[in-house]
Amino acid sequence: MKKIFSFLFGLVLLLGMTSCAQWLDVNTDPDSPSNKSATVQNRLPWMQYYYMYGWGTANTRTSAIVQMVNTASRTAAIGLQANWNPAQGIATTVYQNFFLGAACNVPDLLEKAEAEGAYHYMGAALAIKSMGFIMMVDLYGEMPYSDAVGENYAPYYDNGDDIYHGCLKDIDKAIEYFKMSQEPGATPLAEGDAWCGGDPNAWIRLCYGLKARWLNNLTKTSEFSAADVLAALEQGPTSNAQNITMRHYNVATAGTCFTVGDAYGPNTTWDSWGWGNGQRMSRYYVNLLTNFKGSGVEDPRANKLIPSGMYKVSLNPDGSIRSYEWLRDHGLDNQNKDDLMTNNRVVFGNLNAYLSLASADVTKEYTNDNILQFYASVEDFLTAVHRYYSDDNVTVAVSADKVSITYHPGAMYVNDSNPLYIEDIKYINVKADALFETYGLAENDENTYYCNGAHGRNSPAGKIGFVVGTAGFYTRPSSNSYIMTYPEMCFIKAEVLFNNGDKNGAYTAYTNGIRAHFELMNQKLAEWQGAGYCTTAKGFDVSFAYAPIPQSEIDAYMRSAAVKQSAAELTLSDIMMQKYIALGPDMQKYNDVRKYNYFRDGIYTEMKAPAYRNATATHFNSDPSKQTFYPRRWMHSTHETNYNSTNVNAIYDQYKGYVNFSTKQPALADEVWTIPVWWDKEN
Repeated sequence: MKKIFSFLFGLVLLLGMTSCAQWLDVNTDPDSPSNKSATVQNRLPWMQYYYMYGWGTANTRTSAIVQMVNTASRTAAIGLQANWNPAQGIATTVYQNFFLGAACNVPDLLEKAEAEGAYHYMGAALAIKSMGFIMMVDLYGEMPYSDAVGENYAPYYDNGDDIYHGCLKDIDKAIEYFKMSQEPGATPLAEGDAWCGGDPNAWIRLCYGLKARWLNNLTKTSEFSAADVLAALEQGPTSNAQNITMRHYNVATAGTCFTVGDAYGPNTTWDSWGWGNGQRMSRYYVNLLTNFKGSGVEDPRANKLIPSGMYKVSLNPDGSIRSYEWLRDHGLDNQNKDDLMTNNRVVFGNLNAYLSLASADVTKEYTNDNILQFYASVEDFLTAVHRYYSDDNVTVAVSADKVSITYHPGAMYVNDSNPLYIEDIKYINVKADALFETYGLAENDENTYYCNGAHGRNSPAGKIGFVVGTAGFYTRPSSNSYIMTYPEMCFIKAEVLFNNGDKNGAYTAYTNGIRAHFELMNQKLAEWQGAGYCTTAKGFDVSFAYAPIPQSEIDAYMRSAAVKQSAAELTLSDIMMQKYIALGPDMQKYNDVRKYNYFRDGIYTEMKAPAYRNATATHFNSDPSKQTFYPRRWMHSTHETNYNSTNVNAIYDQYKGYVNFSTKQPALADEVWTIPVWWDKEN
């Protein structure tokens, strides 16, 4: 494997020469170094980037499993995940970016850094190695590890617990390296560090935060130690000023990564979440922010985290926007019946994600027979129409056998006569336009203007400034990647103390975590406000989505029914569901949800099995009380099942008493999705 990686690394460096992302400026190298001559400061940031790309993709796809994000298509990768009908195709990108862009470079970076006494680079190499292999274990269960990046083209597999233990040892070794003074003349870490600016103390806090996170994943095992978790927390981030964050930029020109062709610079979660047209927020997540656990309280973070779009738009004779309202995303519900339809929207079919902006009157006819396939009455259908269209932008005519709707200029509609699609405009596109790849209007305008099949400034919406969606706090091109945060540390502490019987300590950590997340968001929102994001390139006010949250609103929320007001009232569910909000699109949520068995144990209330889950799928248990009812791990990617099939099939021999594999090649059996990873097993 290593021979291939030597060529690929040189290719990465060549591609990087065209990038103008600020955090990649250190990588320009006019000499196009080979694998042997590449310097430590040129190698490290690329390892950081490719690890982050895999992590960003994992964030999106696991967020679909835990019902934060959905998609317009039931058969797209994210749609399959969201409906708990997973497919092997989701596995490749994470695997590919970690192994081809990061893991393969660890031995060479260690060798180079050791030769010059650059101990901080050695610490960084071990930290990234550990982060990536823990990610692999948390997703796949087992993985080539000891033999992964050597000369063996068909490496054998290690079990998950062995990989975890190895990574924890490497993190401890990384801490030792970061505490060491580098040799005279060694390359300063600041010359190649895209995460911590070369601060070894920040890396040490990252390492301890990782230890706290990973050790806390082990609550179902005999190895779990609350004391060890709490000790690690003490040396992790203790304020938002100590968060480990990778900054990203909305760049006008950029090189593109060799694995998938996406631009360097923008947020790596944006690439998988907000680049394309298909993603939509899930109703479960929207409910957390608008009616937390049935409290009736709207979270002041809602407008920042949930996209909104213009609707009920009317145009002036010259085509400019005369009037409009804002519609916040309803959230695509894949669990419950739609409030006006006779069944769940996802059960009826895919969304029609390709909205059109009327530039002239367009009439569509919806027959009563078709309407009654989805609505109990024509009156219910008309109620839906009038919710999302005003008398100024549509004219509705009702006859004995059909409803005719004329969409006037400025109306956003689905160019189809199927009445199923009439409400699809309420599922606001989470897409965010970037300058380079999706033709955004300006560096400080990352709203989406996608319509009529065109992006950004090339679309009819972009030309008049019709905001199709404001995107979300975490998924814009210039959104930060939050690698390790103080809010997460607070919630881990609250969880551990609560489970240890210290409800007073847990309550303090719980409220600290909520407040810290508000503060974390406001820091970035203040940056956007200062850079002019609160007004679009065409002059429309979007400050509700980009401006900081007023302290008065934060204080009111903290006094509300959404937040427990005493330690006596606090439950583990309150802690974990507030943590769910505070983590954003982070695959650690998938670990938490599995650890507490989704909705089975009463922790993630209001969560249900998806309504469109494949009823004929025999690989999942039909009993929600069983672990195998829920998605527990990912199937290995085709790179492994095609080219390392002997080893990947052999690793599943240990599970033949746990599940009955439906194929002679266990690695390709659907039952794989039901097998808990090592720390998720129940006795």
